[in-house]
Amino acid sequence: MKQTTLKDHLLFAMPSIGDPRFDRSVIYMLAHDDEGAMGFILNRPAEGLTLEDIGSKLPASVGQSGLKNLPVFIGGPVQGEQGFIIHSADYPPQTPIVQEETLVGVTQSLEILIDAAQARGPQHMRLLLGYTGWGPGQLEGELQENAWLTCPANLQDIFTSKPKELYAACVQRLGFDLALLSNEGGEA
Repeated sequence: MKQTTLKDHLLFAMPSIGDPRFDRSVIYMLAHDDEGAMGFILNRPAEGLTLEDIGSKLPASVGQSGLKNLPVFIGGPVQGEQGFIIHSADYPPQTPIVQEETLVGVTQSLEILIDAAQARGPQHMRLLLGYTGWGPGQLEGELQENAWLTCPANLQDIFTSKPKELYAACVQRLGFDLALLSNEGGEA
């Protein structure tokens, strides 16, 4: 039986998630298969932190551009000291982490910042520290426990200019009030 993939979907945490690291989180799922899953929290800006604050050795062209003010987001608790850039697919990633076709690309290469500073970069990009990850079957177990809801992702959600409003927008899109949902799963 083929596993259903949540690649290119959003996960958003149920109120009963029980883990403050994911409270009201919206996660873009970059990869999901029988080996596990990987994604990035989209709605957790690192308050007041910019590329200039974390990039001690930025190339001069980047440091002298408006990119130095690019906000930093907390992508998840795994490898929180590692920087990732997710970007629209109009830019070929230099060091792709995921080889298959997705809504976005992801890279850790400074080349994308240099290109963006010279107006050759992607239309959209977001700088994140860390990522979210699940081992084989772990996410499926959490879904079965009603820890997450899902919906298909789109570029407007991934690169929203109002990340703090993304959770409410996702809930509203599904058309229900989370306060009225049961935290208990059931079987038909």
